[in-house]
Amino acid sequence: MLELDSDDIKAFLAESYENINQIETDIVDLEKTSTVSDKLVNIYRYLHTIKGNCGFLAFSKLEAVAHAGESLLGKLREGRLKINAEIITILLQTIDNIRNILSNIEASNSEGEEDYSYLIQTINNLGVGSGELAIGSEELGVGSGESIEIKEETISALPLSSPSSPPLPTPHSPLPTSQSSIRVDIELLDKMMNLVGELVLTRNQFLQFGSDLEDTKFNTISQRLNLISSELQFGVMKTRMQPINTIWQKLHRVVRDVAVVSGKQVQVEIIGGETELDRNIIEAIKDPTMHLVRNCIDHGIETPEVRISCGKPVQGKLRLRAFHEGSKVNIEISDDGKGIEWDSIKRKAQEIGLISSTQVKNLSKNEAFNLIFSSGLSTSSHVSNLSGRGVGMDVVKTNIERVNGTIQIYSQPGEGTTFKIKIPLTLAIIPVLIISSGKQFFTIPQASIQELVRLESGVAINNIEELYDIPVLRLRGKILPIVYLNKIFGFEETQNADTIYIVVIKAEDYHFGLVVDAIEDTQDIVVKPLGQQLKDMTVFSGATILGNGQVALIIDAVILANLAGVTSQIQQRLSTVTSTTNILEDDRQMILLFQAGENTRMGIPISLANRLEEFPYAAIETIGNQKVIQYRGEVLSLIDLKTVFPDNWQNIVSREIIQVVVVSLNQKHNFGIIVGKILDIVEEPLKVLGTPTRLGIKTLAVIQNQITEILDIENVIHIANPYLLRGVGEIREIGGD
Repeated sequence: MLELDSDDIKAFLAESYENINQIETDIVDLEKTSTVSDKLVNIYRYLHTIKGNCGFLAFSKLEAVAHAGESLLGKLREGRLKINAEIITILLQTIDNIRNILSNIEASNSEGEEDYSYLIQTINNLGVGSGELAIGSEELGVGSGESIEIKEETISALPLSSPSSPPLPTPHSPLPTSQSSIRVDIELLDKMMNLVGELVLTRNQFLQFGSDLEDTKFNTISQRLNLISSELQFGVMKTRMQPINTIWQKLHRVVRDVAVVSGKQVQVEIIGGETELDRNIIEAIKDPTMHLVRNCIDHGIETPEVRISCGKPVQGKLRLRAFHEGSKVNIEISDDGKGIEWDSIKRKAQEIGLISSTQVKNLSKNEAFNLIFSSGLSTSSHVSNLSGRGVGMDVVKTNIERVNGTIQIYSQPGEGTTFKIKIPLTLAIIPVLIISSGKQFFTIPQASIQELVRLESGVAINNIEELYDIPVLRLRGKILPIVYLNKIFGFEETQNADTIYIVVIKAEDYHFGLVVDAIEDTQDIVVKPLGQQLKDMTVFSGATILGNGQVALIIDAVILANLAGVTSQIQQRLSTVTSTTNILEDDRQMILLFQAGENTRMGIPISLANRLEEFPYAAIETIGNQKVIQYRGEVLSLIDLKTVFPDNWQNIVSREIIQVVVVSLNQKHNFGIIVGKILDIVEEPLKVLGTPTRLGIKTLAVIQNQITEILDIENVIHIANPYLLRGVGEIREIGGD
């Protein structure tokens, strides 16, 4: 049996239910007029759509019933049958049977065991041997004006879907597709997104005002507003997201057709098809993606004969890959074909007058590849239906740049070509780190950030040095290139001489440390596209308005690194230098410190902590004996350390606001650990003193010259409620390593 994609079936059912509901209404209206009208044309079109979709999903029974109904409508349109009550009844019964088949598909992914051959035969026999019977014969001037007589017993013998045939939803079963999904106008979604963006900006200002006011009741209300607006923001953004497979799954047919025309064999590999993008971005990249795929097959992949002579497999390979990286969506389209001869590009560019002979001599490989995006340039030696006219690649670049994206070409002769597209989030709400430099605020998307490092002045002097004229930091046995933000932007140095703040950022396949004056806060922001005056400043991917009302620019980490001269090649050179630090990598860890009880300090490795949150105590719900809270589209189970370690919590726990560390054990199961008070995030060697003194503690360590208990998260959850760990995986023995 053919394996069907559940998302395809859901979309098919939603559209089909919508179509048959409209058909049913139009049939009833058609009976009132009994003349050829737009209603008849609409019914025919909707039924034809259902039939066509059936062929794609291999629902043969449904396709046959829809085809029979379509044939009947064709006879009505051509005037060979006259609309009367009996015809209307048969049409409605056809719709009932289609609805019955759809219900079966929804319940079991199959069309059911019912036999519809009698219905199909009856419909097909209508009008056979009766001559040309017209609708409105006086107007058309054909036929006798009589209608075909359909006996009542014939109609009653047709298979009907009874009220009990379709699976009816019980109070505990999900709604059928026809009731569980609706279609919403895109303009309405865009308006909702804009309003949510304004709400987020207002919320940020509200929270800023509340923190300055220091009013407990006001802060409780503002935190509740924060929680509700976050859930609303998450929900609205989710409605706009679509997997990139929405367009990629249609490329198989394009690849097949282009390959046949060009006499080539091509295999398609898709990686990251589940990567979700805003629907506006999906629409913007649909045509450019299609053109690049055709380009790879026509220009890149060789014919079977040529591939064999080059020692390559007969079948060429076309790979499409998508993934998120920081604030960007990366899309790569590559082939294993002949690659691009950059000398050929320069020669053709000179022939059509794009560049002069002097420019040709000084042109780099990357500059030559970028000429491909010039209007009128083609590397094809002949004009065909697919290529050779020099139009298309310039349009690809224009469409991508229209959404503030970039496209680059990487090619190696004989090995293939890769097109890399980077698309920034031009309209989104994202979590960022707010930093300052030169008395100005900037933001960095949290997805780009690996960790935060704070160095005292003495430590900085010992650990920061220069290699290959680049400042570097020896961090846990590795060498990290350092970029000073104030030097990049030409600001005066205003940072505190006693402390240096470094944001460790991941850019493509390497890391670097960004030195800033201060780390201000974390916040969800609304990304606004840059104005025309700032379009050329590629180091910024957008702007936002902070809670204090100030405008902050959003830094593109990759562009910033390149601007500072930090590249993957530099990183490779630095990695060859042997570190002389005496501290082993495993000796130092990032630890989140918090207070648990009046005189108790605890910590967990920062790698286990996803987020730090504050919730109104009133938002907590209790199911059975378990505290839970609604959080980012899921029900988050809460572990109260006060119940696990009954120390004296009286002076450190607020009754209105709780502080929660959201932890993850396997990237799928999240838990919220209610702590007394968040203290700090530190990086220090763990000087282990000895074995733990109670359950739930993994070890004792000296951190910041104080004895600190390091939690064993799994054991803490097990102590609080062992049922929560079901499905998480094997649980270590309590007290074990």
